[in-house]
Amino acid sequence: MAFDMSVFGRSRWVQTHPNGVYTHGSLQPVLSILDVRGFELRDLFLIGINDDCGTIVLPTESRAENAAAALEPAYATTVKPFGPSGETWGVDYTRRASDGTVLSAFITDLTLKDGRQVIKDGRWVS
Repeated sequence: MAFDMSVFGRSRWVQTHPNGVYTHGSLQPVLSILDVRGFELRDLFLIGINDDCGTIVLPTESRAENAAAALEPAYATTVKPFGPSGETWGVDYTRRASDGTVLSAFITDLTLKDGRQVIKDGRWVS
């Protein structure tokens, strides 16, 4: 029996779209990338605050692998079982810079108390 993705649409913070697509956050750019790259937009839950990083929850491993392939190389992706029962699969994604590095989506600049800057413009400084 297939996993019913509508369980994710029960929160007032989740937006419902056609074909069993649910989103939490401002994620239309990610949906557009998936659509343009030929990934069928159905039966998925897209979680994130913005389009720089998040997770896509899908009912099968093969759909998760296909979603990850559609996001590459613009995003670094990881496919893994999602949830305690492992009934669903998740694709964690983080936007890559044009040079291929993965930027920090939340911390853009970080300087330690001793004055060393360890993150600048979302990149780790060595």
